[in-house]
Amino acid sequence: MTARASSRTTPDAAEVRFVVGGLRATAHASGEPAPTLAVVLVHGVGSSARAFDPVRRALLRPGPGPGVAVHAIDLPGFGAAPRARRDVPIEEHAAVVAGYVRRFVLDAPAGPPSAVVLVGHSMGAQVVGQAMADHPLEAPAGVLIGPTADRRARTVPRQALRLARDAVGERPRALATLAVDYVLRCSLPYYARQVRSMLRHRLEEVLPQVPGRVVVLRGAHDPVAPRAWVRELAAAAPHGTSGEVRGRHHAMDADPEAVVAAVLDAGGLA
Repeated sequence: MTARASSRTTPDAAEVRFVVGGLRATAHASGEPAPTLAVVLVHGVGSSARAFDPVRRALLRPGPGPGVAVHAIDLPGFGAAPRARRDVPIEEHAAVVAGYVRRFVLDAPAGPPSAVVLVGHSMGAQVVGQAMADHPLEAPAGVLIGPTADRRARTVPRQALRLARDAVGERPRALATLAVDYVLRCSLPYYARQVRSMLRHRLEEVLPQVPGRVVVLRGAHDPVAPRAWVRELAAAAPHGTSGEVRGRHHAMDADPEAVVAAVLDAGGLA
């Protein structure tokens, strides 16, 4: 697998455009040049790296903790990444993330960090889980937030109903970010194909193959990832635990500090 890249720097992050296996993606890197902890953020279907802005800010806030670098990825076809010309299954998204980590985190000029933690939300949790199974060196630990797709509701109508229920109580910032990303930055045909890929993927069959530490989280009022589903996934992983934080499906907005605590836990730095 090869990774080709170009980059440009914005006021608060370096934007890295890279190619893995013919798929083009974009990462937004910020924080320490020689970190103790590197955190890789992976968004959900139709969304983008912007969904993790509250968590990124919390991770980078000055304090007594370890030096941190944050890498927020726009998966192929989403956010600032170029439009994808074909459907991309979860396994290929996972390979893209692993390729980025190998090239820009583990092989960075300053050397590899002491801990690497991948954090995925919704479909991104499936991507992270798959990366941990397929690429354990690049994905040694993970936090899965509101993972899809609950096997008890693994159809488009049921998922759509749960998302509609969730939207009623989500924070305005999360809804505004999603609206822009869904409508303007991700084409609706690609979104529909990615939803089908999301529903075909079986996270509960992947996690038993994961050797690393997994923390599975849900917002306490998340209708998309019910408590029973989150506990089932945590139990499936050899080194899995589950927990609840404040908020709904986009718990990153409601409780970023709790997500940071889970990252430190997963990375063995708590």
